[in-house]
Amino acid sequence: MAKLTSSTTHGVLLLPLYLLLLHIFSPSLSLETTKLRGSCVASERDALLTFKEGINTLHGRLLSSWEGQDCCKWRGVMCSNKTGHVVKLNLQVDHDRLLPFSMSNDISPSLLALEHLNYLDLSFNDFGGRQIPKFMGSFKNLKYLNLSNANFGGSVPPQLGNLTKLLHLDVGGNYYLQSVDLVAWLPRLSSLKHLDLSYVNLSAAVDWVQVLSMLPTSLRVLHLFGCSLNATLASLPLYSSNLTALVTLDLEYNDFQGPISDGLLGNMTSLKELRLGGNDLVGMIPETMKNLHKLKVLDLRWNQISGDIAELMERLPHKMQSLYLRGNYLNGSLPNWIENMTSLSTLDLGYNSLIGSIPSGMGKLTNLNYLDLSSNQLVGMILEDHFTSLTRLEMLDLSNNSLTMGVHLNWIPPFRLKVVYLSYCKLGPHFPAWIQSETNITFLVMSSTGIIDRLPDWFWNVISQVKYLDLSLNQISGVLPMTLEFLSTAKYIILHSNQLKGRLPKLPMDLWYLDLSRNYISGPLPLNLGTVELNYLLLSNNLINETIPSSLCNQLQSLVVLDLSNNHISGQLPQCWTNGNSFRAKSGSRYIGSNLVIVNFYNNSLSGKFPLFFQGCQYLSFLDLSYNNFFGNLPAWIATRLPNLVFLLLKYNMFFSYIPIKLSRLDCLQVLDLGHNNLSGIIDPSLMNFKAMTLTSPYTSDLNTNVAYIVDNIDGFSDPFSLFVIIKGQILEYQNDKIFFMLSLDLSENGLTGEIPKEIGALAGLKNLNLSSNQLIGNIPETINGLLSLESLDLSNNELFGEIPSTLSVLTFLSHLNLSYNNLSGRIPSGGQLETFDDSTIYIGNNNLCGPPTSKNCSGNQTTISDLLEHEDGYDMSSFYLSMGLGFAIGFWMVFGTLLFKRAWRTTYFLLVDNICDKIYVFMVFKWARLNARIKKK
Repeated sequence: MAKLTSSTTHGVLLLPLYLLLLHIFSPSLSLETTKLRGSCVASERDALLTFKEGINTLHGRLLSSWEGQDCCKWRGVMCSNKTGHVVKLNLQVDHDRLLPFSMSNDISPSLLALEHLNYLDLSFNDFGGRQIPKFMGSFKNLKYLNLSNANFGGSVPPQLGNLTKLLHLDVGGNYYLQSVDLVAWLPRLSSLKHLDLSYVNLSAAVDWVQVLSMLPTSLRVLHLFGCSLNATLASLPLYSSNLTALVTLDLEYNDFQGPISDGLLGNMTSLKELRLGGNDLVGMIPETMKNLHKLKVLDLRWNQISGDIAELMERLPHKMQSLYLRGNYLNGSLPNWIENMTSLSTLDLGYNSLIGSIPSGMGKLTNLNYLDLSSNQLVGMILEDHFTSLTRLEMLDLSNNSLTMGVHLNWIPPFRLKVVYLSYCKLGPHFPAWIQSETNITFLVMSSTGIIDRLPDWFWNVISQVKYLDLSLNQISGVLPMTLEFLSTAKYIILHSNQLKGRLPKLPMDLWYLDLSRNYISGPLPLNLGTVELNYLLLSNNLINETIPSSLCNQLQSLVVLDLSNNHISGQLPQCWTNGNSFRAKSGSRYIGSNLVIVNFYNNSLSGKFPLFFQGCQYLSFLDLSYNNFFGNLPAWIATRLPNLVFLLLKYNMFFSYIPIKLSRLDCLQVLDLGHNNLSGIIDPSLMNFKAMTLTSPYTSDLNTNVAYIVDNIDGFSDPFSLFVIIKGQILEYQNDKIFFMLSLDLSENGLTGEIPKEIGALAGLKNLNLSSNQLIGNIPETINGLLSLESLDLSNNELFGEIPSTLSVLTFLSHLNLSYNNLSGRIPSGGQLETFDDSTIYIGNNNLCGPPTSKNCSGNQTTISDLLEHEDGYDMSSFYLSMGLGFAIGFWMVFGTLLFKRAWRTTYFLLVDNICDKIYVFMVFKWARLNARIKKK
């Protein structure tokens, strides 16, 4: 047997002792082993379940995994491996998830049982405007607290100042929060490294400047984005405060004013990120900025920074990585030495006044990832040299300049772009072939780029990941594919104002916005659009025909804007309801059409009575059914079911009967166009109660909020939204937000009778009034001088009589007037605005009018007998005298002949004459006697 070593002998002797100790302590080791496996403490599990019970069950899917005994395995719960206590609770909602999956209701104080909790994240939930609970200040071991973007309201509780171990505090993004007494609690957070109070309203906190100087020296990150702070930067104690160790300082979107002074940042040598965008800062940045050697990110977007761009860049640290100067007043040319700023990864100089060409040295910035030079005054050619080494470039925006892309047809770029904005750059006439290599594109905008070419076959495959596509305002031809379903990520497709043909394709399932206006899309609308999320469907000015299929009703439940104007669509609108007038969709509880704000069927061949479908469209603000074949009565329910109408245009249809008086309840109505129909009856005075038409500045009111919001969304990237109004004798088009400055009442070309109501003078905001070609009678009301904003007045082709009211002269904005073909008489008034109307055709067909601008003179202030007798029938004076003579002869012999041959009548007549003469004689004698008596008394 081999001899044992001393170490082996020693191990053998200790083995019995080891086994004895293992037997004695085996129970405790078993318990520790269990804890290492993560089994949670029962009292803490109960506390979490109590917290779960307080969460709205409709929003509790986030906590669906909270079942079973081991809470350490629940989603968002982390326990200590040593003790089993809950130390971390992360219930943040994924940004891409919908809010219905987030929490609501109150936070239960049962969470205080988690005494070892050091991390709590409830961000991006929805607590319905409730205040942050005061007991949050009782988590003594808490080091991380994130309550951001969780819809908290009220004030920030000062009890948070008790969290003395806190390293990270984020309550930003709760837009209704405010904090007044900051001194009382913020400086007590002596260990704080990260503080985010973004969007917390600090306007009432008078001590906030003092607080900045008292914040702990440990602080490294400070976010005060959008806190309504109002001061000059020079008043901030940044240079001499404890903040000199800051790495990130964010003061964006406040009300800071004035220049950035030289000494403001001089001692903040640790600063890496400085964000001052969205303020009112002026002038050039200080030269001391160059001393901030660690500064990597400078954000001065949307200020009033001015001066030469080259000088500004010379004042920056050499190792700058991200420079945001968008929306300022910088001028001059980009310097050639920009190629030396090799660390630059982001350069945003959009919306300034830069001139000249882009230096070719830009192509040597090997780290450049984001380049935005949009909306400047840059000129010249973009060549391959500008992109030589830009292998990391993912975002390129050169739009709204006068640049021309001059690369070779077979050029393959070194980059793989994700975002491309080249609007108003010269890319054509050929479709840019280099796009074929950019298979990662998610945003592609090449509107108005001079492309006159057929859309290449490879194009749709290249953009398979696109989210936003805009090729509008070119002359791109070709046939659309039968389906676009393969563009599964697409949200916006904007191809208006091209020459594309084919039928409307089946759309991507999640598509939100489609604009194919002003193309040659033909055929009927498809039975299945392929999408149920569509908000905007803009197909105006195409060749679409046949009827609108009823199958679209359930597919367009989310629709906000529907524009099918200027097509060839015929037949009746589909009856999009199921149970009587409930107007509920078959597939859910949403009302079909309940989201619609704008509907435009202008200039089609649609027919039928006023569509009952609109009864379910309570938010409808713009409705244009003009130039169709609709007929029947105008229903009174328009006023009750469509209370938000701002524009109602029904001209050139076949509606008949009277105008419902209830329409006057439409408080938001700015334009009512019922012209060229078969309406009859009087204009009821109650119809002159349109509230919006009484306002001289309706666009600044809250009456048209819905439609204004929608039109603003359309404006800028879509085919212009139009309102057509017959005004000043012609059809004028008002586009985008200009429609809100038009207030018009057009009842022309109908069979309306009666007088013009004097109440019309209350419509002080009206710019266009057209009552022409009706059967109106009576005088033009004197109250017409109340139409202070009126620009166009047409009362022609009626049966109005009397004098033209002189009050017309006070309408200082009046530029078009037509009173022709009525029965007006007297002198045409002069003075004021009427002096500008020297066209006699304004008054033609009123043969009893005289004075300028007509050639007929007036006799004093009276009209002559010959004027009164002149009539449009054409009788002359000889006819008048002949008629007068015959009338006198016939009348004389009728009376005289009767007295001559009827004795009884003759006797009675002369007795009557004698009696009248006697009474006159007695009356005169009596009066004469009384007169003499008065004279004698005097």
